[in-house]
Amino acid sequence: MKIIQLEYFIAVVKYNSFTKAADFLHISQPSLTNTIKKIEADLGYDLFLRTTKDIKITEKGIHFYNYAVQLVQNYHQTLEKMYDLNMGHAPKIKLSILESSNQWVSQVVAMHQKQYQDQTYLASEVHDQSTILERLLNFENHLGLTNEQIVHDDIHSIPLYEESYVLITPKDTFPNRNKVSIKSLPLILPTKGSQVRKHLDDYFNRLNIHPNIIIEADRFEASTNFVHRGLGYAIIPRVYYQSFNARDLDAIEIKPTLSRSIYINYLKKRKHPERVLSFIDLCIYYWNIKE
Repeated sequence: MKIIQLEYFIAVVKYNSFTKAADFLHISQPSLTNTIKKIEADLGYDLFLRTTKDIKITEKGIHFYNYAVQLVQNYHQTLEKMYDLNMGHAPKIKLSILESSNQWVSQVVAMHQKQYQDQTYLASEVHDQSTILERLLNFENHLGLTNEQIVHDDIHSIPLYEESYVLITPKDTFPNRNKVSIKSLPLILPTKGSQVRKHLDDYFNRLNIHPNIIIEADRFEASTNFVHRGLGYAIIPRVYYQSFNARDLDAIEIKPTLSRSIYINYLKKRKHPERVLSFIDLCIYYWNIKE
């Protein structure tokens, strides 16, 4: 069975239609139908139940689909890694970053590229710590930033800096910042499930505060845009307040103070190229000179 056959099958499931899948794949419908029949013959069971009106995936088809998706993803990831090994180019440095770290990471990349002018990078925002760990253990990323320490025998987890959370408001909304209470303010908070939201929920629970949450947003950029519109007040990490998007807003320390630590993480057993180790050192150096 070939990868292209699996991709054909995945397209049929995605569009729930042979006609639409064939259009997407730029092949004829009879050719697609014959491919699916060939897969079913090789497997010895039906993947779809077909009627004159529609198609439905079978229970075995669902299990096969899950395996097919994983196989196709692994295939393309492997191809990318093989291309990265092209001797004419240095492999990409692949890192997972936090939204709040975009600005300083870009400065570190600029510093690093002065030393390695042919270096390329792949940066992706990942906020789920288990996903970051999985990518490191599977050799998918060279390093990852987290807002909590990763405790794992195979991972170096090094603290970079500590930052407080701040309340951001339109300019001059609160002349006396020392008397601002978040208890009754209309708040814009990160969505449930994020690590930042967990920090904030724990904070509210400790202080027996029932926050007036009017908007939940999955990015700090969205939260600050809502503040710009006068829709409420957002709680964000202080480092993000330095970003372009948070200009023309005030940042007020919340009291009692709530803070978090940012860690850089990488795999112990991986033989990292000198360029990757240099990048890690630059991240640490950046925050050492900041302090």
